[in-house]
Amino acid sequence: MSKSPELKLFRAIITQAIEDAMYDGLDKYKIIDKREAISWLISNTGDFQMICHYADINSEYATMKFAKAMKLDIYTLTDMQHKIIQNRPTRGPYKNTQKYRLTFNDT
Repeated sequence: MSKSPELKLFRAIITQAIEDAMYDGLDKYKIIDKREAISWLISNTGDFQMICHYADINSEYATMKFAKAMKLDIYTLTDMQHKIIQNRPTRGPYKNTQKYRLTFNDT
């Protein structure tokens, strides 16, 4: 049976969060995304539950699996990543003035 485009979309959201959570580089904005992805994946908040529901994934099971996976080093911030985000300015333009970070506010 083929998967609907909507199912693929919601699974892609979870896949992207997992990929963000595994980031091992030193780009401060990607480190921030990593921290937020980790928090979201283990939170079992309403929006996480909704995305899991539409992705046809049990959110409680997924949260448990992500919490277990947190024991792996790839899902934690490294010491260097902690240092980078502790010394970061507030979100704003990149050093290249022609590019800006796209952010979404809950309004």
